[in-house]
Amino acid sequence: MAPQTPLFPPSAFERRGGLPPCEPSRFSSNPTFDMAFLKAAYEGDLRLVKRAVRTVGRGAEGRRLAEKLGAVRDGYGTGLLHTAALGGSLPVCRYLLEDLHLDVNDVGPGGETPFTFAIANKNVDLVRYFLDQGADVHKGNDTGSPPLHLAAGEEGSCEMVELLLSKGADVDAVHFGGIALHLAARFGRDDIMKVLLDHHADHTIALGGTGYTVLVLATIMGSLKCVKVLLEAGADVDGTCKETPLMIAATHGSTAILKCLVLAGADANIPDSLGRVPIEIAARSGRREDVEVLFPVTSRIPSVRDWSVDGIMKHVKSVRPAKKAMLASAKFRAHEAFKKGDYLVAAKIYAEALDLDPGNATMLCNRSLCWLRYGDAKEALKDAQVLRMMRPGCPKACYREGSALMLLKDYKKACGALLDGLKLEPENVEIEDGLREALESLKVDRGSSQLDQHRYGKGVLA
Repeated sequence: MAPQTPLFPPSAFERRGGLPPCEPSRFSSNPTFDMAFLKAAYEGDLRLVKRAVRTVGRGAEGRRLAEKLGAVRDGYGTGLLHTAALGGSLPVCRYLLEDLHLDVNDVGPGGETPFTFAIANKNVDLVRYFLDQGADVHKGNDTGSPPLHLAAGEEGSCEMVELLLSKGADVDAVHFGGIALHLAARFGRDDIMKVLLDHHADHTIALGGTGYTVLVLATIMGSLKCVKVLLEAGADVDGTCKETPLMIAATHGSTAILKCLVLAGADANIPDSLGRVPIEIAARSGRREDVEVLFPVTSRIPSVRDWSVDGIMKHVKSVRPAKKAMLASAKFRAHEAFKKGDYLVAAKIYAEALDLDPGNATMLCNRSLCWLRYGDAKEALKDAQVLRMMRPGCPKACYREGSALMLLKDYKKACGALLDGLKLEPENVEIEDGLREALESLKVDRGSSQLDQHRYGKGVLA
């Protein structure tokens, strides 16, 4: 049976009309009462919350009362203010903060705060209130994700992004090698992209590990609206990495984006690493319409005798697809090295292949596995994090990240990554087993820490 789903990062949280699955804290003196208290906060039952506060606060006031209330948590570390934020209850949050002086930046499961829970729930009123109460717009969770990245994602909100930026959020804060602008491009959020660019987001910053600018990423994701917004903002139409946006559009068959880039003055004569220009790439895939778009802006290729659309289409069929052959060779050699246990050699071969095709997610995923088998968790984690940016819906990317974090003994972050993967593919037994192992390791690790603190305390008192 799968373990109970913890309230790890809010990106993994889906409200389904009730209090999310949780369990009592092992360190609670009255777990039944604590869970009822948390349930009341989640449901916004202010009368019941005040009644519970009177019970907890007998003989305590001020700072001591706040400390006692701060200790009311479930088994995953979710406190009263977090739970009220999840339930979306502004009156309860106001009571807990203004009357009882709980900490608005209290750290809960996964390093999340009530503020980031409110962002994840898309509760603009709570986000605004927490900001007015001093919520930290720069504080990241355990994965280092700043609040702005949460607000700029797939389910993000222009209003929340505006609020965060008005309170001083860093528009170019980097997470997993990317800024909020990369996230907006990844999810086709041209509306959020406009807000970020209006606040001077730097569209020249490349996604770490790939060299992809935001324009390149928008082209890869096939978002014509995002491409237009970036070009209007003055983005370099040719980019800065080996693959230009025009090459990518030609490879992916994005005819509308191809036309847009050509009209913006993209250079159709920049070759890829194999010496092919975009028109050859399009022709090799049999896309005549794309060839017709590129033909007027492409200089004559000496090897093509009949310089016409028909002539180019015929020519590419007679030329051996060198890049494809080289990638196939690299994949075979890396696979053989992996079978022999030569994981470092295999990782290096995949690195050569990625130089040819930087956007190849399969190669990146395989290299991450090679680093894992070799024992280099840091390199494995880098590849997995880039893979998650490139392929947000890939469960294997989450599994690779979780495996690397387990090797680094960062069990809390590993749980978050594996939980994300299980949400993407609930029937994946491998990820489910990995999450169970991570949760067990986290509990043991926390138990050891508590025991050490207890022993240390006894030593001091003695």
